[in-house]
Amino acid sequence: MPSHVLSNRWAQLGLAATAVAAVLVAPLATNTTAKADAVTIAGARSLSDQVSVQFEPEDRKTMDVHLLAYNDFHGTLEPGSQSLYGQFTGGAAYLAKVVKAQQARYGANQATVFAGDGIGASPLANSLFHEEPATIVANLMHTDFASVGNHEFDKGSAELKRIQNGGCQAGGCTGAPYALANGGSTNIFPGAKFTYLSANVVVDATGKTLFPAVGVKQFPTTLGKHKVSVGFIGEVLKDTPTIVTPTGVAGLTFQDEADAANRAVAKLRKDGVKTSVLVIHQGGSQSAPVAINGCNNSLANSPIVDIAKRLDPSIKVIISAHTHAEYRCTLTVNGVTRLITSASSFGRVLSDITLKMRQTNGELVSASATNILVTNALNTPAPGVVRQADTSKEDPQVAAVVAQYVAAAAPLANRVIGKIQGDLTRIASPLGETTLGDVIADAQYVATAPAALGGAQLAFMNPGGVRADLLASAVSSGGEAVGEVTYGEAFTVQPFGNSLVTKTMTGDQIHRVLEQQFTGCGGQISAKTLQISSTLKYESAPAAATCAAKIGRIWVAGVLVNPTDTLRVTMNNFIATGGDGFTVFNEGTNALGGAQDIDAFVDYFTANAPAGIPVPALGRIVPVGP
Repeated sequence: MPSHVLSNRWAQLGLAATAVAAVLVAPLATNTTAKADAVTIAGARSLSDQVSVQFEPEDRKTMDVHLLAYNDFHGTLEPGSQSLYGQFTGGAAYLAKVVKAQQARYGANQATVFAGDGIGASPLANSLFHEEPATIVANLMHTDFASVGNHEFDKGSAELKRIQNGGCQAGGCTGAPYALANGGSTNIFPGAKFTYLSANVVVDATGKTLFPAVGVKQFPTTLGKHKVSVGFIGEVLKDTPTIVTPTGVAGLTFQDEADAANRAVAKLRKDGVKTSVLVIHQGGSQSAPVAINGCNNSLANSPIVDIAKRLDPSIKVIISAHTHAEYRCTLTVNGVTRLITSASSFGRVLSDITLKMRQTNGELVSASATNILVTNALNTPAPGVVRQADTSKEDPQVAAVVAQYVAAAAPLANRVIGKIQGDLTRIASPLGETTLGDVIADAQYVATAPAALGGAQLAFMNPGGVRADLLASAVSSGGEAVGEVTYGEAFTVQPFGNSLVTKTMTGDQIHRVLEQQFTGCGGQISAKTLQISSTLKYESAPAAATCAAKIGRIWVAGVLVNPTDTLRVTMNNFIATGGDGFTVFNEGTNALGGAQDIDAFVDYFTANAPAGIPVPALGRIVPVGP
């Protein structure tokens, strides 16, 4: 899954200097005459632009309902050095402050939702306590509903049900005491006070869903005791089984998103709910130049638009996620105009959506939205600059929770494990290789190279498993010196707890797994470049007409690999079982399990002490040569 940490885009866009107010109003949905399957995208060009969709004529008996939406929080309790648009952004206490301020502003006429990945792939202070702290934070923000995301399934559906329902793990409630929204606390994990929704996650042949398909919230009107209702349909991308460890999705069926949403909205209509919002963990992204409240036609080729093309016309507002991107758009397809939003990741953005509804019958008249940047510092990002926290922007209740778990994790998190000689990042070469990916693959190769530990000759690392950069100048709460790396920082890079697996593979299988890096090759649904150990080198030709031609010669330890050669290959257990679409790894034989990936990473730092890990040259993936 991509992580867009776009700290320099504000400077690129110069938005504040050239803001020109404009209102982008889509035509009435009933009068739109767009050609079938044609997609029209519109969005803001500056922070002062308004984006609104008009569905029905205005009248005097309307009211505003406000939806506060975030997504892809990933248990980011501390903001760290996260930034966006030239500002330090994100973190639990800062997001909570903005959410609670908007809730107070709107009173009873608001609902707060998140669109999946609230937990999973999270830093140590959250992960060490079984994702419970992030759930407590969501409770304290008075969240109403959440769609499941793919990372909600990292530890399996039984553990996700515990997160929903509460109770201790076998080892006890190690995160106690747990703060409650009323100001008290409990020593038993209380579970989520919001409701997970999973309209397209089915547990048996009857079509029963893992969690409710829909949730409904009622809002008071000025017409006596009369209330209006909004239905929320929660979904996750149907391809979740391809990006989650098989044990995490065992026994579950992930259905087509549009089909499931259409069934859900039909039920809501039958129950008298006339306004429904799709909260879905799937999305798209803008192409450059981008804006926090912007949108452009690059979104037209994204998965969320493919879903929108087949949605029931009555679903006119989509809260999307998964891509870690921020946008707000009007999207017209098949003659229907919709409003669609996404709120970046890690608590850096909050989407504030306004639904104008008829008080008499709950029909949706219009919808508009703005994305709010969640800032957290007294200073701004720059090379070597350490964030100076602006505590006035923290919610004190959530700040206390963050402090509790950061302190509890500190002895482990702040332990220095080694050094780096320069920045190790996820910035890719033209052929997709990264310095941090190289180092992780090297660590996994070294951990499994001894004969008794696998006899590995090369190693692969999936790029989606590399969750953060390692910057030599970064200083964490542990106060380590420049270039030193703590266990907490290493864990943030590799938070999944995957174990290493070494298999025997042929040269032909290695060639075919490399082909699966490209969309449409071997069933691959999206491009992903595997990161590789220093023992492997190969030629890549992404523009080649055939999948086979996209990969040229392959060398291991400097020796040309033939199709019938056999080699010992290391990967993590996620891709070893076909994760991220790399199904050829399933063909490997003589599997031998190994250490956890984080342990291999830490050991590699120890082995490179005291000089530190050098920044590798990006030359393992090369163009096809003569």
